[in-house]
Amino acid sequence: MIRSKVSRATLRNGLRVVLERRAGAPRTAVCVHYGVGYRSERPDREGFAHLFEHLMFRGSVSLPDGRFYDHIHALGGQANGTTHQDYTDYHQIVPAAALERALFSEADRMRAPRFTERSLAEQLDGIEAEIHQAVTARPYGGFPWPLLPGVLFDRFANAHDGYGRLEQLRSATVAECEEFFRTHYAPGNAVLTVVGDHDTDSVLTLVERHFGDIPARPFAPPPDLREPDLAEDRWQTCTEPDVTATAVALAYRLPDPRDDMAGYLAHTVLADMVSHHDLEGIRSLSAACGVFGLLDAIDPDVLVITALVPPEVPPQQAVQAMTQQWSSWADHPRFERSRTRAVRRVITRHHREHADAYARSRALGRLELLFGRAELLDELPARLSEVGPDRVAAAARRLHTAAKGALAMTPGAVRTRPAPAAGPGPVATAAVATAAPVPPGTGSARPIPPLGVQAPPRHGPRRDMTLANGTRVVAVRDDRIPLVELRLRLPLGTAGWQRPEDVNALIHMLAGRTGVTARAQAQAGAIQLTTDGEWFDVSGCTVPDAVGDWLGLLRELAAPVGDSVPLRTPLRPRAAEAVMDTALRRHRLGCSPSSSIPGGHLDLGRVHRGILREGGGWLVAVGDIDPDRFAAGVERTLRSWQADSPGEGAAPGERTVPRTGGALALHHDAMSGVHVTLSAPEPAGDTAAAARYLATAVVGAHHRSRLRSGHDHPVYSGRDVCLGAARAYVRATLPEQYVMGGVADIRKVLNELRTVPVTAAELDPIRTFCAAQLLTAFDSPAAKADVLRDAVSAGRQPDWVERLPELIRRATPAEVGAACSELFPSDAMTMVALGRPGPVSEVTARWADEYAAVAR
Repeated sequence: MIRSKVSRATLRNGLRVVLERRAGAPRTAVCVHYGVGYRSERPDREGFAHLFEHLMFRGSVSLPDGRFYDHIHALGGQANGTTHQDYTDYHQIVPAAALERALFSEADRMRAPRFTERSLAEQLDGIEAEIHQAVTARPYGGFPWPLLPGVLFDRFANAHDGYGRLEQLRSATVAECEEFFRTHYAPGNAVLTVVGDHDTDSVLTLVERHFGDIPARPFAPPPDLREPDLAEDRWQTCTEPDVTATAVALAYRLPDPRDDMAGYLAHTVLADMVSHHDLEGIRSLSAACGVFGLLDAIDPDVLVITALVPPEVPPQQAVQAMTQQWSSWADHPRFERSRTRAVRRVITRHHREHADAYARSRALGRLELLFGRAELLDELPARLSEVGPDRVAAAARRLHTAAKGALAMTPGAVRTRPAPAAGPGPVATAAVATAAPVPPGTGSARPIPPLGVQAPPRHGPRRDMTLANGTRVVAVRDDRIPLVELRLRLPLGTAGWQRPEDVNALIHMLAGRTGVTARAQAQAGAIQLTTDGEWFDVSGCTVPDAVGDWLGLLRELAAPVGDSVPLRTPLRPRAAEAVMDTALRRHRLGCSPSSSIPGGHLDLGRVHRGILREGGGWLVAVGDIDPDRFAAGVERTLRSWQADSPGEGAAPGERTVPRTGGALALHHDAMSGVHVTLSAPEPAGDTAAAARYLATAVVGAHHRSRLRSGHDHPVYSGRDVCLGAARAYVRATLPEQYVMGGVADIRKVLNELRTVPVTAAELDPIRTFCAAQLLTAFDSPAAKADVLRDAVSAGRQPDWVERLPELIRRATPAEVGAACSELFPSDAMTMVALGRPGPVSEVTARWADEYAAVAR
């Protein structure tokens, strides 16, 4: 079990502070939870909590006109806010050197936010677009949230949704926003959480400096959320056009975790069991505790179960079949095994979801605000393990008999929805003092504090070795959570590059034959097989004691398969980028770009031998392990996985692909817009050079890059591996009517890379951004494992990401400019365009003609 390292303090103004030191974390998370959610709203202020969340980002006395984001975006950080039932949280993660700036910005909007008619109108437009996208424009809009609470609850606070009604919100005034701030956004109604590698006393000094002089003031008491017991089932039915299945959602009242944590967690385990149980005729069955997640609200909260059923099956009949099935589990011989696996899955998911500072800060602050115990975050795994079979069985039987709210959304000619909730509103238990209120947004602007010193990032103790079969193994110790993240990457080789659809079929067959997904979950872990057209990837995690078993699953995946199997699984549609890259690989290998599959059988034995029986590849492990012992265990476990022949897994840089130029036209009659990829193999040299990394950002991987400046359509640059060789690329999605002009603009920018030098003024903000953004690679063991896998499979050393921030600071504008023109030569880049025949044929013909003219 992880021992909580939470420290607490309370300032004189009532602000509660929760601190956790995370040794070695190069980024710091700062989060503020306010004790106001949409259940705090009065009926005449419906939607105000969500509206106010938006307004709090638009300006304060020291950071007016949206300048809140300046220190965040420039440093590759991230910030957001969310509105929940009982709280609103504001969270940001930045390099550790920017801790004081993060505290300063949160304090400034707690002290003196600015609300204007303009910002209010802008945010109302934004909320309208958000509601349209989340509820109105999508199929099954509003299912299950925000419609389901209105079926289960009587009181307005619990039954209404958090969006509100636009016609009512449109009448909101700036004065009403200021009143809402005074009523709810007092320091005493907030929890500030900081998670990072900082001395606790030093952080408290900074907190006192920036928050200590914010005046204490009264704030609204919690709303009255008491609900009468539900005497019988409640049903609401509505209709949805253009769907083929009925959606059913069930809501059960959960035990109050403050009084019965074991009962609450028993329902959490049961919800996972429901989500992993197949029922005949039922699709997309899932269950979860809480509208927004585990322990995300105080009582009353709900267990939500959703499913799709055939339209000919009455919803009541489907619900009866489901509840009877769950009730019968309690007496099934395999119930205990299912419960044990569910507990392991929930614990593993909990550890992975809270491994980084950003997620931990939000969870710690939420649990402190709602339950007064941030330590619950690290206690939950042990408490879940203690939930016995009798508790879970009782919860399962309860699903059969307990009264519930049920929402059925059936196919219909028109969209209909239940009427909005209109029950009694929140009842305050005390009045809020409003004498002589201080208007928000007053006071003098304060100077923005400077950045501190950024410690260099480190992976931790590691081992790097190559097995006799050519597999390179990189193991890194990281004990932030009691798990080990594991990644295996193998090159597809010529056969796989030519026909990635065969690799997809192989993955489906291997998963079914070995049952690795369920077996990894039984070991308190996870495993997933994927391909992107270039690699065969196995990703997952497990507990330290089960690493050998996880590696044993790899050995089973490598066991020989039959030479020919029927193709029974329909191929899934692939993203436009994957389709274009497959066509490019086939073109460079001298094959037809067509992706059709002749015949009804696949020679998966040949594909399997080409990928999994040649050895080679890269295996990465990051977690609570001893790197040397892990490497020795891998050598023993995978000793039989011997190479049959020299594989095609040479590191990029050792393999080269000639620059071919030209263009490929891929026709798709139903495609909206034209997707374009321009790519060229990297020139010989150091593919790990900082200048090349920065050059990619200067060209099109930064929001101020040359390709993005003045471009209204998605366009960006990048570097990856194609056919086992490093390449640089540019991707764009352009409207048909603009495709010719858009491509011409891209060509012009690429041509100017040779004549328009990179200046220090242009490079410095990009340099700062890139160096800071690289720190995200160290946020969690999973992030480290992904970055290490990507680095070593691209021919770089494991310490590349550790060294790169400093190398970036040393790269000169001249070096970066030279790398720009070397990586992105427009006269040697191959175009692949995907879209409707006319526009695609026209743009590829023009590109090919211009390439031919240059070649002459």
